[in-house]
Amino acid sequence: MQADLVLLNGKIVTMDATGSTVQALAASGDRIVAVGHDSDVKQFINNDCQVIDLKGNLVLPGFIDTHVHIDCAAVNTKLATSCHIPPVEYVEVHGGNDSKDAILNFVHQATLEQDAGEWIIGQGRFSLESEGNSPSRAELDAIAPDHPVMIRYSAHSQLLNSKALGLVGITRDAPTQEELDKVAPGAKIRRDPATGEPTGVVNECIDWVFPRSCPWEYEDMRRAIRQTCEEASRFGVTGIHEFVSWPDTTRIYQELYRTGELPLRVQLCPCVWGMMHTVEMQSLINLGIQTGFGDDWVKFGSAKIFVDGEGRDENGVEQEWPRIEQERLNSLVAAANRAGIRVMMHATSREGQEMAIAAIESALEDCPRNDHRHRIEHFAGDYWPEGLERLKRSGIIPVPTPYSSLGWYGDPWLETAEPGEKVVPYRSLVDGGFMPPGNSDCMGTEPEALNPWWSIWCVVARKTRKGRSICPEEGLDVMDAIRLYTQFSAHAGFEEHSKGSLERGKLADLVDLDRDPFEIPVDALKDVRVDMTIVGGRTVHDASA
Repeated sequence: MQADLVLLNGKIVTMDATGSTVQALAASGDRIVAVGHDSDVKQFINNDCQVIDLKGNLVLPGFIDTHVHIDCAAVNTKLATSCHIPPVEYVEVHGGNDSKDAILNFVHQATLEQDAGEWIIGQGRFSLESEGNSPSRAELDAIAPDHPVMIRYSAHSQLLNSKALGLVGITRDAPTQEELDKVAPGAKIRRDPATGEPTGVVNECIDWVFPRSCPWEYEDMRRAIRQTCEEASRFGVTGIHEFVSWPDTTRIYQELYRTGELPLRVQLCPCVWGMMHTVEMQSLINLGIQTGFGDDWVKFGSAKIFVDGEGRDENGVEQEWPRIEQERLNSLVAAANRAGIRVMMHATSREGQEMAIAAIESALEDCPRNDHRHRIEHFAGDYWPEGLERLKRSGIIPVPTPYSSLGWYGDPWLETAEPGEKVVPYRSLVDGGFMPPGNSDCMGTEPEALNPWWSIWCVVARKTRKGRSICPEEGLDVMDAIRLYTQFSAHAGFEEHSKGSLERGKLADLVDLDRDPFEIPVDALKDVRVDMTIVGGRTVHDASA
């Protein structure tokens, strides 16, 4: 057999069961046909073969991000007004602002460039009330009286000015909670306790603000999603589990694949309950599509359910609350389980996690499945051993989100944690036989999160964005941290037979690094860069080009 691609003179960490390291690799079409010493692989070279001298560089399997919002990141970084505040030393692509005045200046500039009545949508990552860096409704009114303005602090919390509140029908008396729940289940509108007037702060209300529609044109969305996928590929991401937020997203990924513009592999995970739901569960079931339907490039992955919500009240106090009743949750999970659809449940609170576990346990009693791989997303705090035992018995995959939980929310967690409490217990999970997959939860609020090396650094260094140590005993070594994004992520997507390691017969998805992560200081991990990303034997990123 002859190869189309041969890599020589490298340090190729295969991430196979034995942890072997080889010099060379050959691929024919999109599959690996040989790994080993240079002398073993050179026999596959022919006149039409691309030969790459790695010059001693370290090569790993391509990274798989199993919880990401590329379409949200595309909107927030390419289409919305930038209000980014860097959480750490720098943001990879985007500039940042570090004060309320800077954000107001951004909004003011937008008013000069946009016609009166046009939406100004800003995106940032900062606290609603704390640290003095959040504008108020009144301040937005003063700077943009003729424009509806929405500042999105995250996917869960937004601040609207009076013009925006009026356009979407939020007043002192409306909508009622019952009316709100019909569109955005479990959403909250914050009102001044003295006057009853809306403060402008809303939680989980994006479906009310933009009900089942996207405020951007299709071609703009298509371009932004393609560009964001290209950014991910520059970070070595070769596959994603995309939590679909907008109705056009699925169509766009299919079109990018059809036209040869898609640089990474996609599992589509539409939301069936909660924020920005794109499809009803029964409609999905009626189509007869099961998890895994599709091909190696675009396939159906799972259904997402929001179990709880999160945000800050009018006093800036963080809150979490159930967004669905247990009976309804049980019904949704049971229906999905019977239909062969894997569920992924957003559950950040202990109450939400207990609800999610109970729903899966009930579903498996109704219809036992030995290898369902149902997941609980953001399984981070509230470390409770009995919960992990229930996960193990039911075959549930816990999915912590390291960068958000450790980097962003680590500092406030340290202020409130009980003695002995743990957060993102990776060491306990891995030692306990779990395979938690790597993920970013990137949606553009912290663009650098798209880079897996930030998460790997968080997992190994166990530091917050302020540099404070956080449960260091739960840290992983570099090899195990890389497994999160390779072996474990492949398993989480039912793809361990084709991805996650560089072995004969598997897909030729790999990354060539600018330095050896096993030989550098821990704090340098976040500075690792990708020289080349190859997907299916095709180069999709070349830093030297």
